[in-house]
Amino acid sequence: MPPTTTQNNGNRPKIELLQNQPVRLRLLKPSPYTGENSHGKYYLYSVADSDAIEMAYFASEEIHNLIQSNKLKTGAEIQLTKKGKAVEFAIIGQATSEPVPTIPASAPTSDPDNFKAILLQCVKDAAAVIRDSGIQLGNDELQKLATTLFIQRAKNAS
Repeated sequence: MPPTTTQNNGNRPKIELLQNQPVRLRLLKPSPYTGENSHGKYYLYSVADSDAIEMAYFASEEIHNLIQSNKLKTGAEIQLTKKGKAVEFAIIGQATSEPVPTIPASAPTSDPDNFKAILLQCVKDAAAVIRDSGIQLGNDELQKLATTLFIQRAKNAS
């Protein structure tokens, strides 16, 4: 069963853990946004649920320390289960550091201009740049970077 979520002012949905219901999440960024408010210090992680929907998870200091001490990277999967006031933490899978696959220029395609293959490669390359940079960027920045790559590559292809 998915976690409940709340939506705030057009931001990503926030995860609310339900009692005794495990939730699997994939880290989208290895480090959180941190800050302080009236409740104290917070650790905001960008995560995706099992449906690949980008969400916000406010980790407790204990969960944050577990994520950091295990050196979890982008793509790592964790499971959280609320038990009373505590949250159980389990690592489901570590992120792999496989290279991003490339599409050969001679790949057969039904697209006579090969723009579909170029666009797909641009999105993969943009994701790799963001992942390798370690900088916390969102989907908008990914889209902008992929679009920039596509425009330049499409100009060079014609």
